[in-house]
Amino acid sequence: MTAPLSAVGSQARAVAIVCMLVSGISGAASVSEAFALSDRWSARTEALPRGSPAADLFARLSEANSRAMRPDRQARAALLIVLAISLFFTFVSAGRVLRPAGLPREGIRRLLCGAAVVSAVLRTVDGAADAAFALRFARLATQLVPPGERLSADWILGPTFTVGASVVRTLLVAGALAIIAQYFRSARGKAWAAPQDETPR
Repeated sequence: MTAPLSAVGSQARAVAIVCMLVSGISGAASVSEAFALSDRWSARTEALPRGSPAADLFARLSEANSRAMRPDRQARAALLIVLAISLFFTFVSAGRVLRPAGLPREGIRRLLCGAAVVSAVLRTVDGAADAAFALRFARLATQLVPPGERLSADWILGPTFTVGASVVRTLLVAGALAIIAQYFRSARGKAWAAPQDETPR
């Protein structure tokens, strides 16, 4: 039984490392996006320098970005903060898989499953909000950027690109978290937690 249990433990640690990477990066991105939705950030956008074609294009894109945020700014900021907190719990729980430090493994497994599921659901909801924002941004940017300047930014102004990028990010993060939660719900995840009572702390 030692070899199979050892293999299960190695696999659980590998999944936990992936979980820490996904939740850590996504959590940091959520905090950054929540900060970008603040009024202070919008004020910085309005103060951007103009004068050269590149500066004018960047300023117009920033203005379109700021306007696209307005309809659901406060609600989205609150959602991002809750998502960041959930991802923090997911990150910490995954870290405890690597170093239980005497904590019950079954409790760690259940907490990680719950936190990963909640994070996946919240990331999916945020992904829908982000897709709506991306569509608004593409429409506003097309209106604010003169036709002569669109060629240099045509790839970022297309709704297909902006919405598609949002959907891909959502699928990668929410899908990874859902798979991780399913792993620790499976027989292998339960097998990782089972020997805890049999081993000395």
